Amino acid sequence: MVTTPVGCRAVFGVDPAPLRGRVVDLGTAWRAAPGLRAELLAGSGDPDSMLDRTEAVLLSGLDETVRGLPRCAVAVAALEAEPARSIAELAAELGISHGHLDREFTRVVGLGPRTLARVLRVRRLLEQIDVQDRVAWTRLAADLGWYDQAHLVRDVTRHTGVPPSAYVAAQRQFLDPDDPAPGFVPER
Repeated sequence: MVTTPVGCRAVFGVDPAPLRGRVVDLGTAWRAAPGLRAELLAGSGDPDSMLDRTEAVLLSGLDETVRGLPRCAVAVAALEAEPARSIAELAAELGISHGHLDREFTRVVGLGPRTLARVLRVRRLLEQIDVQDRVAWTRLAADLGWYDQAHLVRDVTRHTGVPPSAYVAAQRQFLDPDDPAPGFVPER
């Protein structure tokens, strides 16, 4: 299960920062998970009713009183719409200081707004790469708001574990021309 960037604290009631960059068993992050899992496995098996039950359990634990949640939700939506935007300008639009946004965002989301913006920018880049064609890295860097190609390479390497050229090479190696979705870098 993957939640939105602002969902971890509000839905599961846990600090998202220690979970950042890790894959954890849902029961570790959400106390209701083991009971729900057992209930679903013992139930009728009808997918629609299982989804309805899961949604009901999630909503029953939703804490919309998490301090800063609405503001962070607005900030996340703004960064998703425009990942290259200025964090200082975003803070000003929200009526708070840059430092306050950093602290509140990190507490609610689990990482800072600049880090989320980088992740979103890399995601947008990967969605725009056509691995069947020559990749115009310099144009993509400029179009997506990187200062230059070197910064693009640094961010892609940091967030995917491989440089952009290696990412594209892996995509080409495992290319399914009928799959329009961006892929992944297979482990060897």
